[in-house]
Amino acid sequence: MRGACFAVAVVAALHGTVLLAPAVVAEGGVVVSPGDADGLFGPPSIDLGAVTGGTASRPGRPGSAHPGGGVGSGVPGPPLGLSWSSGDGVPEWFTAIPEFRFPDFGDPAAPPSPGALAGQAVEQLQLPLPTPAHSPDVALPDGRAATVVGEHTWFWTERARWVPVSRRVQSGAVWAEVTATPTRLSVDPGNGQGLVSCPGPGTPYTREAGLHAPSPDCDLVYQRSSAGAPGEQVRAQWAITWQVTWRGFDGVAPVGGVLPEMTSRAGVDLAVVEAQALTTG
Repeated sequence: MRGACFAVAVVAALHGTVLLAPAVVAEGGVVVSPGDADGLFGPPSIDLGAVTGGTASRPGRPGSAHPGGGVGSGVPGPPLGLSWSSGDGVPEWFTAIPEFRFPDFGDPAAPPSPGALAGQAVEQLQLPLPTPAHSPDVALPDGRAATVVGEHTWFWTERARWVPVSRRVQSGAVWAEVTATPTRLSVDPGNGQGLVSCPGPGTPYTREAGLHAPSPDCDLVYQRSSAGAPGEQVRAQWAITWQVTWRGFDGVAPVGGVLPEMTSRAGVDLAVVEAQALTTG
């Protein structure tokens, strides 16, 4: 019933009628609107629904299947911007009218802290993946990549990806910038021999190094072949560890700090074979 009072008041406002006092709800569901001196709006009734004054009507409800409730039955449509309710015939808001919300007169929300912005920047940071490379890099007849048991296997990753990566997020005068810097390369050979930790991206193999020479900074000697493993291969993993720092401004002074390390990984399937199993062209 409270919604009905509000709807009648809105209808009066749309037609230029000034309401001198709030609508009064009487017993029996009849709405009386003080100030309706011209009789433009009659109270809703069970048989007629809410109808504008001076218009001939027939029994029935607008929007119902009862006689007099259909289109062309003499029952006028709702005023502009309003629609009939499907239940008790009381006008209700139509979806074309935007929802009214009281303005928020409270204090504006405080800007996010630089630390919170740094957290957002970390989530948006896109770290380059390592590009796995190794030597010996033997192509088997079936197309599998392989290295050799008992030989020094060199590991490295593409140097072009070994560069700092940054991301900045700002809100008004407050900002934070996160920088991830690569610090070491780790290789899991995939056969349980343990991680190989390298202080940089590793050194690509060249013929000048010699046939059996170890890598100067990222090397492993496989002790057994991958025979009997799934697919006759091991799954080797290259991982770059990134040191993460941030700096920013809180609107008054510079701030900054250190964040937990991050890691980007990539892997390859690698066959580890005996030297006598290799074929030469």
